[in-house]
Amino acid sequence: MTTYDGPATVTADGTEYEVTARLTSTSREWYGSLDVRDGDAAWTIFNAGDRTLRIGDREASFIAKGGGTDMDIEGSGRPPFGT
Repeated sequence: MTTYDGPATVTADGTEYEVTARLTSTSREWYGSLDVRDGDAAWTIFNAGDRTLRIGDREASFIAKGGGTDMDIEGSGRPPFGT
């Protein structure tokens, strides 16, 4: 299991949002939560048709599980953190 707790960038329908990510990856999945700065940004991220999470030079798609400023997410594909 690998974890990440730090800054990240969400791109939602072409607009970037700075967030704080608390993430965990296992051999089969990755998931966690995002601290989004305000409710309007959180709502936009939640409703976006296309969203990615970028940490450094790695990025991955994810599903938003809630529209609040403490947003649970579920990742898709290789996680954007760890080895």
